[in-house]
Amino acid sequence: MKPDRFVIASVLFLSTGLGLIFGYCNGTAGMSASFPLSGASLSICTTTTGPGALGGVALTATGVLLLLCALLLSIVGQFRKKAPPGKATLLPKD
Repeated sequence: MKPDRFVIASVLFLSTGLGLIFGYCNGTAGMSASFPLSGASLSICTTTTGPGALGGVALTATGVLLLLCALLLSIVGQFRKKAPPGKATLLPKD
């Protein structure tokens, strides 16, 4: 099985899930830069309500799972044996 379909599906699920999460979120973000660098900070505080709280998390988790499946299929595909050159292979008829 080709991993490209899993990659496309994972991108769709991840983008939809993160879009729901950030579309329904209320929050603040702040950044302070200072010298020395140990005093610099970044603060992000978000709260997601409504469909983004459940649906966004579920779609994002499904996207991550599909991305891991695509990775596994890609790794397995690297170790499959290829037909020797010059030998014809018969393809099944649909």
